[in-house]
Amino acid sequence: MTIQRRPFSSSDLGMGDEDWYYLARDTETGRVFVYHEWSHRRGQSHEGGNEDIELDAFLQHQGMAQDHLRTLIGSLA
Repeated sequence: MTIQRRPFSSSDLGMGDEDWYYLARDTETGRVFVYHEWSHRRGQSHEGGNEDIELDAFLQHQGMAQDHLRTLIGSLA
């Protein structure tokens, strides 16, 4: 499985809290989705992770990352 990713939003909330969002596509299945990575500091430890989010579920919420994705999609049309 090969995943192509294009960054469209990131945020640095300070104190080691960061989020990155990518428009992603699985080249084998054609599935398009949002890939979200994060890194958060909790006391002396760092927690990180990632998740795949379906486009419709992601766009149902309001926020800066959603606005950035709408702008990216609009630039492709």
